[in-house]
Amino acid sequence: MPAISFPRRRIDLLLEHAARLLDSRKSRTESVTLARELLAGFFDICMRAGLDRVLVQLEQTFPPLDISDRSGLHDHPTLVPALAVQLDAIDLDGGSPRNAKPRQVVDSIVAALGLTLADDGDDIIALDGKVRADVAAALASVVNVELAVPQIRNTIIATARELNEARYHAAFDKIAAQLDDRGMRMMKQPKVPLDAVQAVQRHLSDARDGLFDRVVRTAIDRAKAVIAQADANAAARIDQPVSHRLTPRDVAVLRVADARVHKTPDAVVESLLDTLTDLSRFTWRAPERPVRTYAANQTFAVGDLIEHPKFGRGSVVSCEAQRIEVEFADGKHTLIHVRPTK
Repeated sequence: MPAISFPRRRIDLLLEHAARLLDSRKSRTESVTLARELLAGFFDICMRAGLDRVLVQLEQTFPPLDISDRSGLHDHPTLVPALAVQLDAIDLDGGSPRNAKPRQVVDSIVAALGLTLADDGDDIIALDGKVRADVAAALASVVNVELAVPQIRNTIIATARELNEARYHAAFDKIAAQLDDRGMRMMKQPKVPLDAVQAVQRHLSDARDGLFDRVVRTAIDRAKAVIAQADANAAARIDQPVSHRLTPRDVAVLRVADARVHKTPDAVVESLLDTLTDLSRFTWRAPERPVRTYAANQTFAVGDLIEHPKFGRGSVVSCEAQRIEVEFADGKHTLIHVRPTK
């Protein structure tokens, strides 16, 4: 069986997933049940980390696996029992300390799927902290408008109503009237026929998905333009496959759609910025603090960087009345300055 490499730095995602399932698992639950949930979660992790390459390799290695959705792993006739055997060997209801169980579960997943842990290549691009701030502002310039209340609710309702058949419009209006201020959930279930409820809910879901897809892609376009001004190669990564076909842009859409991501503008911007940073392999250099030339007739504050003619460069660590304490390479020195005005 050919080795299927899995990035070592993504193991923490598997550990979090295992810990969540173990916390909710009832004692003496069959290992097959846990195995199914672990494998379905493994599919989600790969998709949200841009690791569709891993899923493709699993499909090739374990026919008849279909990776078009998570059910392919959840119901696989070979992998589910193979993982269950590994889990039985752990003794989930006893044996080693409870805090050691998630690691043992992850080791079981690695063994059952035939994964080989590998280190990523050193291909990180460093960008200035100011670029990060500008990228966040570019993302927010779209998200804050499109997902603001009541804009988000109005868009979802208008789009979903167009998708619904005319015969369901009366039911749709009753259901729409009960949506919360973000159009995400019903506050109260009105009395409408079941078939109408199902049709309306399906189209509301489609409208939400379409809205977030459009908003995310538009926001990323603006962010990409900002990044391109600083580094064209960095900007290009946003639409380059992470491991197979999924790009950071594609994964950003998937992550925002995750039920665990709040659909408030701030939460969506944070998710997008984290995704672009993570999957495009960016690192942000902290903005350099300005260096001030020391003079006794100046006023300084804690955190200021100063250049002293005798002691060199130092950082102000305390300030009291007309004296400041500065940390230099050779130790702390007390200097005078002008008392701050109140």
